[in-house]
Amino acid sequence: MLKKFYMFSLLLIFYACLCNAKPVVEKKDGSLIVKSATTAEVEEIFAQYNYPDYTKIETEFPRIFLSRLPSDWAQIADTDDKHRTFIRIMIPLVLKVNEKILAERKILEHLQQLRREDKMLSAKEIKQLEEFAQKYDADTKERGISRIDHLLLLLDAKIDAVPPAIMVSTAGIYSNWGNSRIALQANNLYLAEIWYENSGLKPLDDADAAYRYKIYADLEEAISDRALKINSHINYDYVRLTRQQSRQMDMPPYSPQLTAQMLNDSNLHNVAGLIDYTYSFYGLGRTDYKPRLRSIK
Repeated sequence: MLKKFYMFSLLLIFYACLCNAKPVVEKKDGSLIVKSATTAEVEEIFAQYNYPDYTKIETEFPRIFLSRLPSDWAQIADTDDKHRTFIRIMIPLVLKVNEKILAERKILEHLQQLRREDKMLSAKEIKQLEEFAQKYDADTKERGISRIDHLLLLLDAKIDAVPPAIMVSTAGIYSNWGNSRIALQANNLYLAEIWYENSGLKPLDDADAAYRYKIYADLEEAISDRALKINSHINYDYVRLTRQQSRQMDMPPYSPQLTAQMLNDSNLHNVAGLIDYTYSFYGLGRTDYKPRLRSIK
């Protein structure tokens, strides 16, 4: 009896501590990194830094980056309001990933400018180009200057920002708005798989499956991996072509243009229609119109 009372007391202390726990956050370089928080605490943080409604913001979003979904996310009722909170969590993270991609593009554009001026690349610049080629799965059998020029051409379509609305809407669809076991346990928002390894999360519906779901350190890593897939995999050739054409016209890619080209993206029935519906219903248009991140104080 005394042992049961002791265990019950420990449980009470545990839940009391849980209720009184504060969000774990870190301010760094104009950003707020939220390492752990409840849904209510995330909403309070958004309100504090003037991030109430992504549809009314003039294309600037605060640098608030969640490492993972809120600790009580699974217990929150699945409503449109919850979906909109998920969207607000996702947008800054996608834009942060895009910033890193665009920093690589800036290097690429410098190399392209050198070749337009008929200048030779240094050994260091050639090494950087080859690293980009390996990362973004660009290759050619040509050698020498012809190889350099061909790689620069191939990479022009590959190293670029991914349309935020596509990234956000597919994360919502594939992770069931963050409610899936895979999203909650593995930070895996896009059903990313790893084959013939035991390091991932086992699928529950197939004990003998040869694949596992990837486990990511945080949400940003999952988004970055997804962006790289869109920028490198053959299934997204037409997505990249449309994006490249938009850039040449100095226009942001329009996500509804791309939805029909996402048919090879998933086994989900009518995935293109689901993406298009999500884009329209949740008003994701502003996220595609040259969005930027703003520092917080």
